[in-house]
Amino acid sequence: MPANAFAEFIGASRSQFDLLVKDGVLAPALDAPGVKAVWSPVQGRAFLDGLLSRAVPLAKVPRGWEHLPKSAQRLKIGSGAIVYAIREGRIPGVGRFEGVEGYAAVHVNHADVTRVLGVESPTAQPIETFAKTVGLLPPSRLKRLIKAGVIPATRLQNPKTRAFQLYIAAEDAAAFHRQYLTPRTLAQEFGRSWQSLTAELRAKGIRPYSPLGEDFGPLYLRADVVSALS
Repeated sequence: MPANAFAEFIGASRSQFDLLVKDGVLAPALDAPGVKAVWSPVQGRAFLDGLLSRAVPLAKVPRGWEHLPKSAQRLKIGSGAIVYAIREGRIPGVGRFEGVEGYAAVHVNHADVTRVLGVESPTAQPIETFAKTVGLLPPSRLKRLIKAGVIPATRLQNPKTRAFQLYIAAEDAAAFHRQYLTPRTLAQEFGRSWQSLTAELRAKGIRPYSPLGEDFGPLYLRADVVSALS
């Protein structure tokens, strides 16, 4: 089936279908270069069975219950995270709204979803947050350093999206500060303006660290800085 027909077959709007594909819940039966993707109704039926097999019938939507994508929207998470949690039996409050077919019928107890998926992120900083904290902007610089293996990071599962992503854990941050300084952390550590400190470093021939010959911004090796400013 083509995508539009498949979305209609499972009872989803095209935008809802696209979000499920983005979250990896649905995948085409055939998707090759130069060939328009096609979708299997067998897969569609299996997808619905996985959501509705244990769902309780609902003559009306109880207070506190939401259509699955609406619940995801309220928590700012992907619909796929809720689908996976239902499949794993972690969300018991699942209902099938009578008189509606397919995905449109799937409702969830929003309190159950919030309890399972509405928790805080891991006790580690997202890369963007750490980059702002140390003043190494834009965050793409820090990401490139991590990719190059110069700065450590920890792969953790985001409890909201269930996706694994890189974070700066406490030990990663400690390792960063043991080895590197930025203008912001320079000022904090030496009690002077970063402008005067970086000017002094330039005058003494200390240049920003550039592993692999690339420009990663105002990042200094701590050993070089301590030697120059001691």
